[in-house]
This record gives sequence, structure tokens and C-alpha cells, in this order.
Amino acid sequence: MQKMSFKYRMIAFLMIIVFALGITPVLTVQAAINPPTLEEFSGTLKKSDSSQLVGVYVYDILALKVVQQASTYSVSSKVGTATQFTLAGKYGSIGLLAHNYLSGSSFLNLVSGSEIILIFGDGSTKKYKVDTIMKYQALNPNDNFSIFINLDKPNATITSDNVVNETYGGGDLVLQTCIARNGILNWGRLFIIASLVE
Repeated sequence: MQKMSFKYRMIAFLMIIVFALGITPVLTVQAAINPPTLEEFSGTLKKSDSSQLVGVYVYDILALKVVQQASTYSVSSKVGTATQFTLAGKYGSIGLLAHNYLSGSSFLNLVSGSEIILIFGDGSTKKYKVDTIMKYQALNPNDNFSIFINLDKPNATITSDNVVNETYGGGDLVLQTCIARNGILNWGRLFIIASLVE
């Protein structure tokens, strides 16, 4: 019997931990080894004549279906999805939300300069480039209207309204998830802010 490569042993080990903890993995083992191309991923999305957003893709990092919000602050708990944040449109941006224990965990791999591709129901795409990454601590983690601390300026507090203005009002595309710390899944908030590439 041939020895498994280190890469495959590590993937198998991580999958055992994931299942032991009762977490549903975002990608299968095969997808983790061979992530889909943009064309492969686009082929899995529902097509229509609509310009509705149906997918978000970052090479080697994420390939997520986009669903619409069921209510104002709801976030999908389906594996492999991001939720389009309806209120972001009021600030002139597109917002995508995902739980940090599901698809949002992949947001942590984005860096300044990362290219994000949005896919629409009519098959068209738009490219965005990450400009800024902002992190905030929520003083009341379970409250959407908590007072926050900007982790880049830790001596000052900021209201939830000002966080929304700084993030959703500061870019064309914003990906948002929670930051887990000290055993609290929603200890803080992470915002990936990107600009449309013309």
C-alpha cells in the first residue's frame, strides 16, 4: 500500500476534526484539492434573464452561491452560500454576509489586492479588487446596534451607524462576517471592502 502524501494526510486529519466537532465543511475534500475554475463554478449556478446576483468567486479561496435575505438581518445557514445584504444598496454598495463558522471563514483568506468576481443570473460578471479590510470589536456581541471599537484605533468607540457608513458607504462591494475570539463566535465584525474594476 502506498503512503499518503503529507497534503492528503493533513486534509484527512482536518476532515476528521471538522466532523468530530459537528461542523459541516464548506468544501468537499475533492474541492479543497481541486477548487473549481470560474467557468466550472458558473456552470453550477441558476441562470435567468435577470441581472440578480447569484454567485461570488475568488480563485483558490471561495466559490459561493448568493441568496437573497429572508428578512432584514437574516443570514443563510446553508453551506456554500453568502447572503446579499439588502440594506447595503442604501449606501451605494453590494453587501454579502456569511457566518464565520460556515462560508464566512473563507473571507479571512482575502487580502488587499484580492480579486473578487460577482456572477449574475444573465451570465455576466463584474470584477472587484479588495482595497481595505476593517475589523471591529462589538461591546455587546449579540446586539446588531452595539457600540464598537475599531481595532485599528483601539482607544475610540464608534456607533453601529458609523460602522455601516464607514464600511458600506466606503466601497462598491463589502463582504462581512463575524470575528470569533475568546470563545465568542460574534465577538467582532470583519469587513472586506472592494472597488469595482472598470
